Amino acid sequence: MNNIKAINFSIILFSTVVILYFGKFFLLPLFLALFFYIILNSISKDLINFTKKYLFKINEALSFFFIFLSSLIFTYFLFQLFKINIVSIIENSQQYQKNLNFFIDLISQHIVLDSFIPGSLLEKVNLINLFSNLLSFIRSFAGNFSLVLIYLIFIVIEEKFFRIKLNLVLNNEKKKKIFTKINNDIYNYFRIKTFTSLLTALFTFTILFFLGNELSITFSIFAFFLNFIPYIGSLLAVLLPSIFATIQFMDFFIPMLTFILLLTSQILLGNFLETKLMGKTLNISPIVLIIFLSLMGKLWGLVGMFLSVPLLVILIIILNNFKDTKKIAIFLTEKGID
Repeated sequence: MNNIKAINFSIILFSTVVILYFGKFFLLPLFLALFFYIILNSISKDLINFTKKYLFKINEALSFFFIFLSSLIFTYFLFQLFKINIVSIIENSQQYQKNLNFFIDLISQHIVLDSFIPGSLLEKVNLINLFSNLLSFIRSFAGNFSLVLIYLIFIVIEEKFFRIKLNLVLNNEKKKKIFTKINNDIYNYFRIKTFTSLLTALFTFTILFFLGNELSITFSIFAFFLNFIPYIGSLLAVLLPSIFATIQFMDFFIPMLTFILLLTSQILLGNFLETKLMGKTLNISPIVLIIFLSLMGKLWGLVGMFLSVPLLVILIIILNNFKDTKKIAIFLTEKGID
């Protein structure tokens, strides 16, 4: 019996990976739309509670529409700022390229770089192409984001009927509790993560702006999204601005100060504030998280890494609520499940 269960689990796991890989073209924008809907809906509920308590009562449809429209305007504003920032950097890329080449030559006089990085790879580093490709990628992503918006609009339209169908499908209280727990945990995760990500972006912009980093806007936007990627995201949010500061200023004091201040802000926000707010929301094994992060990154790229944590949270909640899979859920957690 155990062998049959193991075989069935292996088949399900393999089939899931295959579906995720070959269904990327429609599953990826669908998952993004679902999670954006969760974020907007959670903020919308907070707005309803706030206005009800301090101002006046507002209905769900009007509240969601206001949050949705505000988010679109804010996203468009950020995109324009990002584009202006990158274009201005491209205009100065030749000077940055000279600084990079000078820095590599200076380091190579004291350290044998080929022992760490192949020389041919260093010669291919072209900042002009790098920034141009980055701008093209963002423009392409913005164009493809229209499909996510279409999915999001249809999810909003279907919400009322989905609730009715869900009540018919979930014909017992246990199943309804599972769905409610998944719903609440994902809402709480995104509410807290969005709040701490905004603070991270604000701290990053403030630090880089006062240190004179010319990519302060870009790196602060990156910091917001990278904060959704555990461990690796925080590391990149600190290293990338520090490396660019080295190329821009051609010294070690400002890059080191950049590194220390950004690292301090990441520790304060991530290890203290976020941990206090999250509580036991993310009881996930770090090893399992890294493996799942790598798998989703391989299947769906950077966006897959962004979605890895909420997907893993959903998986643990579902497995924990069924007797046959509870042990698997315990294995995936860091401290076990009560």
